[in-house]
Amino acid sequence: PFCANHCLFCGFYRNAYAPDQAGRYVDLLVAEIESEAAKPAVRSQAVAAIYLGGGTPSALSAPDLTRLLTTVRNCLPLAPDCEITIEGRIIHFDPEKIDACLDAGANRISIGVQSFDTAVRTRQGRRSTKQQVIRFLDDIRRRSSVALVIDLIFGLPGQTEEVWREDLRICDAIGPDGVDLYGINIIPGTPLHKAMDGGKFPAAPTLTDLGAMYRDGINFLTTRGWRQISNSHWGRTPRERNRYNLMIKAGAECLAYGSGAGGLLGSCSYSVNGDLSAYAADIGRGQKPIGGMRIGDDLQPARDYIAAGLEIGMLDMAGLSVPGISAPGTVFAPLLSQWHAAGILTMVGDTARLTTAGRFWYGNLINAFNDILVRCTGGTPPPFPAHRPSTVYQSNAG
Repeated sequence: PFCANHCLFCGFYRNAYAPDQAGRYVDLLVAEIESEAAKPAVRSQAVAAIYLGGGTPSALSAPDLTRLLTTVRNCLPLAPDCEITIEGRIIHFDPEKIDACLDAGANRISIGVQSFDTAVRTRQGRRSTKQQVIRFLDDIRRRSSVALVIDLIFGLPGQTEEVWREDLRICDAIGPDGVDLYGINIIPGTPLHKAMDGGKFPAAPTLTDLGAMYRDGINFLTTRGWRQISNSHWGRTPRERNRYNLMIKAGAECLAYGSGAGGLLGSCSYSVNGDLSAYAADIGRGQKPIGGMRIGDDLQPARDYIAAGLEIGMLDMAGLSVPGISAPGTVFAPLLSQWHAAGILTMVGDTARLTTAGRFWYGNLINAFNDILVRCTGGTPPPFPAHRPSTVYQSNAG
């Protein structure tokens, strides 16, 4: 939960990085993981993916990164092919830390580049220049034991269509194993939102602007042989699986550790207290520092099935089961017909396949499905706001 500075676009900044405080936090985090190692919920099944996000995990020292990853490997029943990802930021991630992570078992590194353009980066609080970013990524890519994934954002202030195309070109030339493309989301309260309100930056890009940049991104990567794994993620090599993100979207169980983390066990979703003082106090008392909890309703498996299918652009209606609805395909047929006419999807048998426009509006499609679920069954709407397009940037440690 630490960052060296608050990047203008980020709505998830929590605590300024301080070495002493970060070291004490790792003590608490290790204690939290160790205290649950023998519990049935932890031992009941193999862990397919580990994700160290933030904040910026690479802000930790090399010994603390080693200690944390070693604790994870010793205390959790990891699958033999477990995907172990650490998010990093160029400013902190020196070769000693990178090698420490790999030696301790990490096999996937995710870097929030956002844009290679130096001017665009500087406006958003990014400290590294284009050439420094390229050299950093090339250095990681040369390590054959790790999958390299980078995030790019489109629609940033000053990021013209030409700059965006150059970002895509540089990404392809570097050759990471995977890349995420996210449209900017101007989150209220962030420094970027305040700067725009104050007239320091041009007005936010329109959805038409973002849609065109998303389309350009899809076309560019497709013509260069990248495979689209999800609406916002592409893989270049076979070793990029994007396992954690796909599983989370499908409603997989998730063990949550660390201040601000979120998890799911059975039908119970929960969060770990995001206040560091409260988190530390609970760990000191030997208690799980729960910050919030919610029990999912009977419709949650159907929501997860729909979200998982739409996330990869293919929803098999024949496999959809909804409590209280004997023929879900019939109930949703008018909606699918409307979307087909609008160019959002095509139907191949019972499978709805999203077009580029459909992938862009994925979040809104989920909301529409849920509206029908609730209306037809009398269920309860989930406690989250309406989505903007699926490609809109939400969070990343970089």
